[in-house]
Amino acid sequence: MSINIVIANQKGGVGKTTSATSLAHGLALRTRRVLLVDFDPQGQCATALGINQEPGVFNALVNTRSDMHQWIRDTGRSGLDLLPGDRSTATAQIVINAENRPIDSIRLLFKPLGKEYDYIIFDTAPSVGGIQERAIYAADLVLSPTATEFLSMNGLAQMIEVLNSLRDQHQWSGKLAGVLPTFYDEQTSESNKSLTELKDNFNESVLEPIHRATILRECAAEGKTIFELDPASRASREYEELSRVVVKLS
Repeated sequence: MSINIVIANQKGGVGKTTSATSLAHGLALRTRRVLLVDFDPQGQCATALGINQEPGVFNALVNTRSDMHQWIRDTGRSGLDLLPGDRSTATAQIVINAENRPIDSIRLLFKPLGKEYDYIIFDTAPSVGGIQERAIYAADLVLSPTATEFLSMNGLAQMIEVLNSLRDQHQWSGKLAGVLPTFYDEQTSESNKSLTELKDNFNESVLEPIHRATILRECAAEGKTIFELDPASRASREYEELSRVVVKLS
């Protein structure tokens, strides 16, 4: 069965989509079969991979009796498929809440795909009360990218509250795979202070940081991952290390 990983933080702009696409491709390059699912209404996973946004997630969540394979797209990268999303994903969340679907609805929806993939990665939007909570409940591992700045740290604290609530109220059996510091710049005191605070609070759960890099912004514009645009870069090595750690954890 697949290992389900959710990428989540309660603050936007912390590198969730960059981390989701980079990790997904990094695992695929390790000859794993990976499905990336874009639960963020911005639909940027498709953009980051150079393919069109589509209402795939909306169709999968609303038409639960349909064959999900019809919404899954080949990214053109060996071993990496995408269930794309777009603005209609926000409507799907409204439907889910209106129908008061159980907390395990996403887990059950994706369970049949567990035999086809080694990893299913859920990229989520920074919102509580619908898709994100159900995606977390479906996950075996939670990876929380966190920019090394104060506001992002606050979002991480809220994220941990969500995990604890799911564990206490719904017996969620997953675990925090790690806190991933992003936009790290060792030349600034704020970055260093934030990284120190993360390590003080989360100890060994803090992963090696992803440094701030212009090349990562260029990746999205080019529709390529860091492994394609600049495989010799520090950012490429850092995300390759992340994929190694995830394989080891799972």
